[in-house]
Amino acid sequence: MKNIIDRMNKLGILQLLCYSLYYFIAIHLPYGDRWGVVGAISNRIRAVLCKPLFKKTGKTFSVNKGVDFGFNGNLISLGECANLGNYAWVRGNGELIIGNHVMMGEDVVIYTQDHRITREGFDGYSVGAVTIKDHVWIGGRVILLKGITVGNNAVVGAGSVVTKDVPDNAIVAGNPARVIKMRDEL
Repeated sequence: MKNIIDRMNKLGILQLLCYSLYYFIAIHLPYGDRWGVVGAISNRIRAVLCKPLFKKTGKTFSVNKGVDFGFNGNLISLGECANLGNYAWVRGNGELIIGNHVMMGEDVVIYTQDHRITREGFDGYSVGAVTIKDHVWIGGRVILLKGITVGNNAVVGAGSVVTKDVPDNAIVAGNPARVIKMRDEL
């Protein structure tokens, strides 16, 4: 609770207002593709509220229904035409850098922090950035762990757990995710 209060004290009035409106109203608004004009307006409202919260955004980006990033919006960078898919869940005190033209399925979980475990027990947290480069597709229910980079033009299959870097042009799947094919072999 102290961590949340410390973060709130560092926010400005506009950011507090945006967080409040996002989490009380916009997070629950319908998803764009399924609701036509109402959904498009909902997506626009979420983008307008998230822009002052995020570290950097492209001119066009989307934050879909139910996306939860806690009070760490200032650690998120979204490129041009990048999106956070429906019900994405971003946790940790590390940066999340998403490149241009990134598509994300539903229920993706991104951790930028984990527990540091020693022989004696729990020893605090370990933090690492998650970087998703350009032209990447991420399937539904993927889990991305701290410190990884997903390379340009990569595809991450649904339900995968990404524990290590994904090379450029790779198609990966599984738990842990492994390369199953290269896109330039198709």
